[in-house]
Amino acid sequence: MKKILLLILFPINFLFAFEVTCNFEEVYQNNEIQQGVFLIKGKNLRYQYYNQDLFTIIVKNDKYFLINNRSKVVQNLKEKSDTIDQLIEIVSDFPNINNTYKNDRVIINIEKSSNKFIKRVSIKSEELNLSINVMNCKFNEINKKYFKHFNFEEYSG
Repeated sequence: MKKILLLILFPINFLFAFEVTCNFEEVYQNNEIQQGVFLIKGKNLRYQYYNQDLFTIIVKNDKYFLINNRSKVVQNLKEKSDTIDQLIEIVSDFPNINNTYKNDRVIINIEKSSNKFIKRVSIKSEELNLSINVMNCKFNEINKKYFKHFNFEEYSG
């Protein structure tokens, strides 16, 4: 009986993978600001800067792709980003998001909004020191076409 219940519940959980779209604003120590949008669908991420001179990062099936926003040239990134992986995990933990996450290399502090989702992320490490303000989040179904690195689709929200 337990096995049958697991077989019935597993597909339901799979269908309701966590999905969110948010605007972001990165603020660096030198007062530089970059804006964009991120989309998370389960373990897939699209982190897109609005600036055409920057890029879009797509994380899919544990692989990382960097797409130039202007030329649409795709690079397969060999090295994984622990910080990006950790951010995906943090967002996916909603509504059970902690205030602080630490590992050997990075400290991530989370400030939550009134709906218990992320309002601000502070990332501190040897390589990185920035704040990410998170705004206008929508918890709607996201078309999987936005996580393709080939046949790259613009996302305008």
